[in-house]
Amino acid sequence: MNFAQRMRLIWIDSQLECGPLNRSDIMCAFEISTAQAAVDLKAYRTEHPSRIKYEPREKHYRRPPKAKPAYPQHLRLLVRNAVMSMQIYEDATHV
Repeated sequence: MNFAQRMRLIWIDSQLECGPLNRSDIMCAFEISTAQAAVDLKAYRTEHPSRIKYEPREKHYRRPPKAKPAYPQHLRLLVRNAVMSMQIYEDATHV
């Protein structure tokens, strides 16, 4: 797994802690294709099957109630903050 995909998996882990997640969230955060977002979700599900659950009725993923995050808190916060900072920067420079 390359560095970029590992960062996306850590971001997925951090987002699951905040609430539901779907493919389009990953696509928007990282400006990647639908296919790549699907590959990333599959990789996360393969590596951490007990930490993610798809809810077909709502069409999103959630962390099961008693499941703990896969990655340490400092990594989750670091990646999430980096992605948010880049989004703010992009919004500010493309006005």
